[in-house]
Amino acid sequence: MSRRRRLEPFDLTVLRLAKGGVGEGIAPDGKPMHVRGAPPGSVVHVVPMGHKKGVWQGRRTAMVSPAPASAEPRCAVFGLCGGCQLQELQIEAQRRHKSGLALRQASGEAGLEGIAVHDTRGADAAYGYRNKVELSFGPQRYLSEAEHQAGVPIDGRFLGMHAPGRFDRVVDTSRCELVGEAPNGLLAIVREHALADDAPVPWSVRSHTGFWRHLGLRMSEADREVLVSLYTNAPDEHATRVVTALAEALVAAELPDGWRCAGVSWFVNTGVADVARGELQQCWGRGHITEALLGKRFRLSPQAFFQTSTAGAEILYRTIGDALGEARGTLLDLYCGTGSIGITLAEGFERVVGVELVPEAVEDARANAAANGVIAEFEVGKVEDALDILARTRGTRSLVVDPPRAGLHPKVAKALATAEADVLVYVACNPQSLGRDRAALEEGGWRLTDLWCVDLFPHTGHMEVVGRFVRHVS
Repeated sequence: MSRRRRLEPFDLTVLRLAKGGVGEGIAPDGKPMHVRGAPPGSVVHVVPMGHKKGVWQGRRTAMVSPAPASAEPRCAVFGLCGGCQLQELQIEAQRRHKSGLALRQASGEAGLEGIAVHDTRGADAAYGYRNKVELSFGPQRYLSEAEHQAGVPIDGRFLGMHAPGRFDRVVDTSRCELVGEAPNGLLAIVREHALADDAPVPWSVRSHTGFWRHLGLRMSEADREVLVSLYTNAPDEHATRVVTALAEALVAAELPDGWRCAGVSWFVNTGVADVARGELQQCWGRGHITEALLGKRFRLSPQAFFQTSTAGAEILYRTIGDALGEARGTLLDLYCGTGSIGITLAEGFERVVGVELVPEAVEDARANAAANGVIAEFEVGKVEDALDILARTRGTRSLVVDPPRAGLHPKVAKALATAEADVLVYVACNPQSLGRDRAALEEGGWRLTDLWCVDLFPHTGHMEVVGRFVRHVS
């Protein structure tokens, strides 16, 4: 990042949200300034950190004037943790600014003229909505400026979330406000055992030494159960005793409101990559839970993909159903994951056909379809390598694509552009990808008619966008 030109610290009026949920205003030299933790409508004091491609990056040092629709953050480590950016805004204001950004991104170069933009949708709960959370252990923590000045030690035993841009330090976290009281109760037990002075030390991503690596908590609102996953380095006898005592304490824990720990899975990872993966060492209780989604039930293992907001996912899938409209026949679900979209929306379709790259996800999809009495076929493979599926499915067809953040592979976009179908529904976790892929689809004869924004993750900069395409009739 260039430092050829310097700006002195100044007060920035935040005008709108930019990519990643950062605030955007105008610097004294007329260039855009992006600042994390700067809600639209507020005035923040910033220290310019440099600029790149004509955009300044700044660090907020003080809130000069809060936004008109301000709110008090509930999280004790808000501003340090990398998970949330917008807790200082009321949820209605968050959704207004987030949908504005998402629609700018999704519209692409063609704009929004002639497109029906529907009201933003989202679940009522702004806190406690996540059904999965992953935390990292570490021997060094990330401190605020005030903590640095107070001489708070950096080294020790910590468990929490990574700070933005810091892979090597964690924000020590005793609870996360985005999950409920039951998982936070289990988190307290893990901290008591794993961070004790006589316990093995946390893993260091720099020296590749230590024992404790990651903690995963996965919840089922339907059955009020929590599945715990412990990820560690290879154990010695002492470490095995500590893990065993911890797992037994978790399974026996008394949790509020009828919740329980369904099981604890211990995975060993001896690699250097900082990922929550590993070989199963031992399991106490069950190694899976079951969650309900629009009347269908899904068996979830620790590493199976599933939407991390159940209530939000139900709203998203209803929105996809609205976008499909009265279309019937075969539902083609591309990038189908564990099949949740096709399975929940299968009623009224003659059959469901899905394609997914991850073999384990396809196994889960097949099992979930069978358990819910849904007639479906799921194939393993890259979508771009399985496009003959378009030729093999005849008759009335509806297409749903839910690609990764990068959007459609060029081969997929080209094939879908000329595919015979009544409707194509594009589910975008990255609205910019929808904006880019829209051009290829419309070149092939599709027309974007409707857009919906769905807020799956309050307090973050994320906004899901659903687009409905139909064949253009001249």
